[in-house]
Amino acid sequence: MEERLITLVKENTKRDNYEDNNASNLSNIIGLSRNSISSYLNDYFNQGRFVKINTRPVLFLEKSELEKRYNIKINKLMFASLDELDEYAKTCGRGSKDFRDLIGYNGSLRKIIESCKASISYPPHGLPILLNGPTGTGKSFIIEKMFEYGKNNGIFSEKAKFVHVNCSEYANNPELITANLFGYKRGAFTGADNDNPGLIKVADGGMLFLDEVHCLKPECQEKLFLFMDKGNYHVLGDSENEYHSNVFLAFATTENPKEVLLKTLLRRIPIQMEIPSLSKRSEMEKSNIIVRFLENEAKHIHKEIRIGNVVYAALLNNEYEGNIGELKNVIQETCMNALYSNKNKDYIEINSLCLPSRVRFNNHIDNSILVGRNQLYSLNDLKNKYENEFPFKEYSNKLLELLENYSKEEISIQSFLEQALSETQTYSNDSLFRENKEKSIDIAYFTNVIKKMAELINDKYRCDFQSSEILTLSLLIQDYYTYYVIVESYFDIHQEGFQSLETVVKSNYFRSYEIAKYLNELCGIYINLNWHNYLTSIFALFIESYHGNRVLNQTVGVVLSHGYATASSIADAVNRMLDEYVFEAIDMPLDISTQLIINKLNVFIESYGGNIKNLILLVDMGSLEEIYNGLNNVSKSNIAIANNVNTRFALFVGKGILDKKSLQEIFDESIEYSQTNYKIINSQKKEKVIVCSCATGLGTAEKLKEIIEDSLPEHLPVKVITYDYTSLLEVNLEEKLLKDYDVICVIGTLNPKLKNLHFIAIEELIMNSSLDFLTSYFADIISQEDMDSFQKKMLKNFSLTNIINNLTVLNPTQLLERVADAIDLLQQEMKTTFTNNTCFGLYVHICCLMERLVTREGIESYQKELSDCNEDFIKFYMTVKKAFKQVEKYYRVEIPIEEVEFINIYIQNMMVRSFDEYEGMEE
Repeated sequence: MEERLITLVKENTKRDNYEDNNASNLSNIIGLSRNSISSYLNDYFNQGRFVKINTRPVLFLEKSELEKRYNIKINKLMFASLDELDEYAKTCGRGSKDFRDLIGYNGSLRKIIESCKASISYPPHGLPILLNGPTGTGKSFIIEKMFEYGKNNGIFSEKAKFVHVNCSEYANNPELITANLFGYKRGAFTGADNDNPGLIKVADGGMLFLDEVHCLKPECQEKLFLFMDKGNYHVLGDSENEYHSNVFLAFATTENPKEVLLKTLLRRIPIQMEIPSLSKRSEMEKSNIIVRFLENEAKHIHKEIRIGNVVYAALLNNEYEGNIGELKNVIQETCMNALYSNKNKDYIEINSLCLPSRVRFNNHIDNSILVGRNQLYSLNDLKNKYENEFPFKEYSNKLLELLENYSKEEISIQSFLEQALSETQTYSNDSLFRENKEKSIDIAYFTNVIKKMAELINDKYRCDFQSSEILTLSLLIQDYYTYYVIVESYFDIHQEGFQSLETVVKSNYFRSYEIAKYLNELCGIYINLNWHNYLTSIFALFIESYHGNRVLNQTVGVVLSHGYATASSIADAVNRMLDEYVFEAIDMPLDISTQLIINKLNVFIESYGGNIKNLILLVDMGSLEEIYNGLNNVSKSNIAIANNVNTRFALFVGKGILDKKSLQEIFDESIEYSQTNYKIINSQKKEKVIVCSCATGLGTAEKLKEIIEDSLPEHLPVKVITYDYTSLLEVNLEEKLLKDYDVICVIGTLNPKLKNLHFIAIEELIMNSSLDFLTSYFADIISQEDMDSFQKKMLKNFSLTNIINNLTVLNPTQLLERVADAIDLLQQEMKTTFTNNTCFGLYVHICCLMERLVTREGIESYQKELSDCNEDFIKFYMTVKKAFKQVEKYYRVEIPIEEVEFINIYIQNMMVRSFDEYEGMEE
């Protein structure tokens, strides 16, 4: 457990996920009480292994990883904030915050920064990048931060150089910039009195930044892209010798790249990012930029700065043609004027008379700022402005607290839902009467847009939103829009809690959840805003709190009919007559086959996530038996299918649904009013199974099965079965598994990527990152005592050493040590660093492979020749052979080509998976 805790803290520190390293979050992941985790964390702090950040919540960071990050020796172990830690690192001489210095690094610039990191990290020497955007937006600063990031992360050596060339300085002398870039020999032209190696050579091993690249003439652009192909070039005056340079190229321009650069050059710059102008940045980011500049001026003049609310509003809302650069100049001039007016004070007070004449007061100034004409803000006031104006955070904390109480079985699910709806109504009501509702958005316009969307929702789902509800909904969405960065980072910090909330809300209020998803879709269309997935749960609670008594959560009705809008007409007519959203509609062409009908139905059913209790299907024609047999994910549902549907029949069925009658009662009564046939199938419970599958062979899967069975509580109604990896990939096997069993998950070494089966990698169990999935799944079918026993056994059985010891007959200590050394060497050869999950997965996979090669157990004849493989794989194969040379020699085996392919597939899959998971958190 302690090793697991250290690993988690270290990994989060390494990945800059500092906020995850708090006692509450770590206790949820590891499965121990918060007090126990807090005690361990403080012990390691007292031992000097962890650095403590005294924020709320308190954070703990792994000291050695911080020292690597900042390239300093950390002698201080406690800091008041992360900013204090960063300032400490800076004062030590070589510290750096990398991109964290950039305001908007976690907001409007987030995707740009991630692309910058990916660009410079891509092996072997990075991918060229081009930033374009108006002048003064910070393009050069971002490029400098890229180089800083490269140095701090070992991509560039300490001696690597950053060479900045402003191409506009050579606009009238294109030959000179060509000569300076590529170098020249003495006598190559008039004035060439000495050899010049060229800037490309000077920047070898570092970064060459070509600013205002649009000023380069086409001839120079051509030479540049020829160099970019292979890194080779000719020096002016020396056409015989070819020179080489490994330099990372970065470009920037204020023009449209497609209009000013050769297409042949643009094709060689795969990463092209547009930097937003200051006017497109959020209000919060603009405020933070203003505060940053004011802080800098306060340091220069050694005086505190206080700024009037009217002045602050003017600076915030003014248009700056020169963007951030012009704003900086305006603030410097403003502070200069203020200092001159406050000569004899310990602080300077900035009022409207201090502003330069080019700053205009406009009608878009936030009225809330103008309430107190003489109000002065300190810089700390401005820093806390948005955090204090974020009531959503308090409401969300209450929901997460209720969810935690439910997870600890301190309250029932019913109590959780009732209290969650009550908190939602309280928050909604408070938002109506909250002072200073107007932010950066025109509330009248915004409310009108939401009103249009509410009409569409009402037309489809029969939810009659009142004016007050529309205004409340507008304010809720506006809160999200205004505080986008805070909301995003808040969701990221509490990701696990909101995932659980989403599961609970979707399971209990799936119709409201569907309406919330539709609202999200409309927001994307009408206001170009798509919110975080977890926020859909919040709006589902909002809809449920107002319309829960009118939204059906137990029974789903579907009308299927051939012809243009026939089903829609029947469903819409019935919904209107009943004044409830009772029936969905699926319209079908006249010539559609029964199989395509079934496919459409399955897509619809899948959207409900298997949470339908009663499913009623009204079709105009077709075999009821054939339709039923083709349905997926309905084993937990009661199903009724009737044909020859018409409006009258659907109306009687709909009324029966509203009267909460049983399916049998509904159809026994409705059948009198229509010449129809029907079929009712009650839900069928299937045997719950966990599938073990290992790419290293069925023998390994059987041993893994034994470990899992030993971990599961006795009398648990769950069976563990095995399949070899190849069999899992067979056509129709997934369908057969789901038909015969209630498959909890597949556990193994390589993901078979079966669409409807949840996969858990062995390394995730070793890292304890998927134990929560299993414990939440078993929560309702075992006692708390059995749950505690299950968690302890899983933690014990799925330690790395125990797994290797159980899956192999070889000496586990020696085997693991030799394989670990080989994998370290493999990373060095590949010039990359695997995640802990990837390493642990490779440890298990390759240790099991070694056993099979040594014992010849389950070994098939290998047929593939290296000559049959492509160039990239041959290179990878030779790298693996080099890394595992000592392992092969010690165990007197040879890793076959087919097994190297498995290793390659595994590494590539894990890299893609890690990238996808990271992008998901970001968006």
